[in-house]
Amino acid sequence: MAHRSIRTWTSAAIALTFTAALTHADQIRRQPQGPAQVAVEISLKGAEAYEAKGQGSCTHAPKASIYGVLAEMWTVRHQAEGRSVQLTLWKPADGSADMFSLSVNGAESMTISTVRGGQVTGNGTVSLAGAGKGGAFTIDAKARTGEAFTGTIKCDAFTPAIAEGGN
Repeated sequence: MAHRSIRTWTSAAIALTFTAALTHADQIRRQPQGPAQVAVEISLKGAEAYEAKGQGSCTHAPKASIYGVLAEMWTVRHQAEGRSVQLTLWKPADGSADMFSLSVNGAESMTISTVRGGQVTGNGTVSLAGAGKGGAFTIDAKARTGEAFTGTIKCDAFTPAIAEGGN
């Protein structure tokens, strides 16, 4: 009789452990996989040309901030074949000059940032012209070394930006 009682308790303990594990697994919050992919077209010229058509992420946040400056923000990210481009455009709510950061990585890497409060590495402008749910960025910039970097990045659509860090 005691043997059957131990087996019953063991079975019950295993069942409770398994049920608790399943319940815990159901409560785990899944992190989003990142921004949705949309069609992008990139044509940039500098020391190395970057031409690409394919999928990338294009996001927009109507309310964001950087270094305490409230701003509207757009980002573009594209990566393929060992190369990548990342562009972030900030339009400050206070009407001050737009800020941007552009990073191009391939055989050579180049970064330009005009973000006040951070390390400024180059100068220039990035403008955005809307087209339906998407838009086209026009880039006219120079790296700290004086190397010119020009071109366009087109996004078929912008998806909502996912907040990172901060409160």
